[in-house]
Amino acid sequence: MELNKQDIAERFSALSLDKQKTFLKALKERGIDFSLLPIVRQSSENHPILSYAQQRHWFLWQLDPQSTAYHLGGGLRLLGDLNVAALQASFQGLITRHESLRTVFQ
Repeated sequence: MELNKQDIAERFSALSLDKQKTFLKALKERGIDFSLLPIVRQSSENHPILSYAQQRHWFLWQLDPQSTAYHLGGGLRLLGDLNVAALQASFQGLITRHESLRTVFQ
């Protein structure tokens, strides 16, 4: 049975994150460009539930969308040696935990 690109993309989107990583690795090893697959529309039923803090922020934003009250700016200066592997692992942990950080609009 041969699958079309849409079928492959839909099956991929239903996989767990670990299985998606394995699938992408297999595609790369075979020289297949994953970016050529179509983007699968997510159902409106899959909206994540907001935390109480997120609900509060959304409510306050509805009252004053122009407010910059919750905008945070700043920078960090790191002193000493940087453990790049630990930094990458930290960011990967955040990305794995928060679906919104894996969202891409093209």
